[in-house]
Amino acid sequence: MDSFERVREYVASFHVYAGNPFLSQGEAELKDLALLRDAVDGAIAIHVRELVTFEGLSREAVAGALKPSATALRNRYRREPGASSE
Repeated sequence: MDSFERVREYVASFHVYAGNPFLSQGEAELKDLALLRDAVDGAIAIHVRELVTFEGLSREAVAGALKPSATALRNRYRREPGASSE
């Protein structure tokens, strides 16, 4: 199993809002995803600041390390079945 698939499995198994009687299942799933996104964004921001400030990592190196992988881009921008190519 590649790294991307392992992360996707973790994301799919992450449930904080599941079972909340005030949320639909879809809303709970979106809130879980938003929570994960916010936590990862925050962790990345802290780590970048530390690497640039204390270890002298260049902004160019940071940008290179944080660029989306080919797998992520394929999954993000794949065409939906029946979608027009226009």
